[in-house]
Amino acid sequence: MAQIERGETASESFRRAIEIYAEQITAELLDTKIEFSDNNSGKCPENTPICPKCKTANVRFFPKVAKCTDQNCGLVVFRNMSEKQLSDKQITDLLTTGKTAVIKSFKSKSGKPFDAGLKFDENFKVVFDFPERKGKK
Repeated sequence: MAQIERGETASESFRRAIEIYAEQITAELLDTKIEFSDNNSGKCPENTPICPKCKTANVRFFPKVAKCTDQNCGLVVFRNMSEKQLSDKQITDLLTTGKTAVIKSFKSKSGKPFDAGLKFDENFKVVFDFPERKGKK
């Protein structure tokens, strides 16, 4: 650019050189195969749970979700539910036993706190599992 400013090089030559460079870089990027190893994307707990849906792949933990490593499976567990952040242990319990213990202080849409466990429905979506209410005598 300094050479163009001093009149030593034509701006058209610079533009063409940039176009050629952009074409080369784009071609290289399109030819690149990106592979993810187990250590690059998400973390696995010490006892990595097997996916309860496909029963073959492991579940990887990310900052916002835990999901099956088999892309065709599609199991996803979101960490934040009703303004409550789920711990690795709570997600691991859900994945290994199909449910969690009662978790305190979820927030309803109206902002009221409630306690509930979590479990999978028949389609492996995470749903609330409300404890049985004790009847009034």
